Formats: sequence, structure tokens, C-alpha cells
Amino acid sequence: MTDTTTTATRAEADVRDAVLRWKTSFEAKRVDEMMTFYAPDGFTAFDLMPPLEFHGGPMWRENWVAFFAAFDGPIHLDLSGLEIHTGGDLAFMRAFVRLRGVMYGDDLDTWVRQTNCFRLIDGEWLMIHDHVSWPTDFATGQSLMALVPDAAE
Repeated sequence: MTDTTTTATRAEADVRDAVLRWKTSFEAKRVDEMMTFYAPDGFTAFDLMPPLEFHGGPMWRENWVAFFAAFDGPIHLDLSGLEIHTGGDLAFMRAFVRLRGVMYGDDLDTWVRQTNCFRLIDGEWLMIHDHVSWPTDFATGQSLMALVPDAAE
């Protein structure tokens, strides 16, 4: 194995570890802990809720506080088809993510598409961009929240 291959393999493992630790923080609704996974400067996100784009930590933190307040009880995430690609000081992950819980008093069980971009900052892989979405039926303008990826069980 070459040094380049070893470095890439190590980077992929480090990003995978960050993703799984973020997932644990998310499921526990620990907003302050979740915020440690995002770059302190220059972070952006395209999320399911408005606004069209989030800029920076304070705005993103407020989003998570409001999001978790909408849930009664536990939240569960399942990752399917997780892929991680790295090169130099940049990496990205993509996955289908199943979100389950009770939101606004109703059972929620939906799959979203998620892509996170990471930058290696001071020896730590931090998210610089988060993108979560559902496909849209353009004829109706509705999000297709009931779709399930082929690889999902």
C-alpha cells in the first residue's frame, strides 16, 4: 500500500468516524455537541426547512433547536449506501438517511438524500457544507417523502 493510499484510507476512516459520531449526537438531540462537527467559519447548508440557505453557526444552531423541539421522544437515523470520498484537505460523504420519530404528534418515517462536504481544519475533519433533500414531483410541487432507496431494507 502506498503512502497516498494509506493517507486516503485513513482520511476516509476519520470522516466515517465523524459522520457516525455526528449521528450519535443527532439521535441524542445534543445540539452543542453537534455544533462541534461544523467548521466555525464559512459553514453553509441547504436543508429541508427554510430559509433557502443557512450561513454560519448561530443560524444553524437555531435551526437544530427548533427542529428537535418538534419531536416527542427519540429520533432514529439509519444510513444506507454511505460513501466517503477524500482528496487532499477536502472530503464528502453521501448517503440515504432514514429519519424516524414522532414529529408534531405524528409518526414520521422518511428517507432523505444527504451530502456533507468536509475540510481538514487543524487536523480535524469538519463539515463546511450540509445538503439534505427529498425528490420533488414537479407536476404537483410536492416533496416525495415516501420514497425508499433500493438498497434499504
